[in-house]
Amino acid sequence: MTIRCILIGLLSASFLPAQASVINQTSNPAPNPINFSQFSTKGNVNVAISIIDCGRIEARKPTMFNPKASNDNPIEMVNSCYVISHPKGKLFWDAGINDKFVAQKDGIEVMDGAFHFSVQKTLSSQLELLNLDANDIEHLALSHLHWDHSGNAYKFSNAQWLIQKPEYDIAFDQEKFKSYGFNQDDYASLKPNAKVIEGDHQVFGDGSVVLISAYGHSPGHQVLYVDLPEYGPIILSGDLYHTRENRRLRAIPIFNQVSQSKLAFEKVDKILERTGAELWIGHDAEEFYEKRHAPYWYK
Repeated sequence: MTIRCILIGLLSASFLPAQASVINQTSNPAPNPINFSQFSTKGNVNVAISIIDCGRIEARKPTMFNPKASNDNPIEMVNSCYVISHPKGKLFWDAGINDKFVAQKDGIEVMDGAFHFSVQKTLSSQLELLNLDANDIEHLALSHLHWDHSGNAYKFSNAQWLIQKPEYDIAFDQEKFKSYGFNQDDYASLKPNAKVIEGDHQVFGDGSVVLISAYGHSPGHQVLYVDLPEYGPIILSGDLYHTRENRRLRAIPIFNQVSQSKLAFEKVDKILERTGAELWIGHDAEEFYEKRHAPYWYK
């Protein structure tokens, strides 16, 4: 199958308005009540995070992501991935667009020009800047399994894969996974090391790194809380919001499950307020360029 065919198939499944009803008809259980005691705000664990450039997307129909936008002018979105270092091991968060697209020097036009994709730097080369490779990663967690977050997941087949049960169930349902924009080639090799979770989960058991269930964008979407000792606590957004404007307007993409997305907004807002955490929006280009990237570590 050609690169173009793969991309068209994935996009037509996950982003076209005609497919929105498939996702919006799915009903997931409401998130569990928030246990605020699971989040450490003490900054007493030696945790650090490094930002990886995992590709770019020019969205030429951005109202699909933000129906409240004042116009449909093209916007640049970035793909951020992250390495989290903890005394008990390393966690990789989100896996970006597949490294193989770096060979397409001018990127790829998809969906009659609705999107343009490109990869300037491979994930693997940026891990090398940190003196790491995929085998040094003990844990992998993806916010969700859309192609732009799972493209390099297969590289981490030796890691424990932390995934929410609703996402896992769709991922390996042969009749449904394609309609959700999932590509089994990205993640099938992870299945033997999958740890299926439901709700929030302390990755290292001390509250410094916590997966937060935030369903709506996909059946088992999750975000990640990280308590940095010097910078302070942060939450990595996944696709809870695609841009700062989406957050400001509380905009819900046309392909989300609406009621679940609203619950996820409320849940994450409460955690942000209680912990004082800062929300990092992984697709927001302005935010990405403001921050420092690998080999730099935020501590």
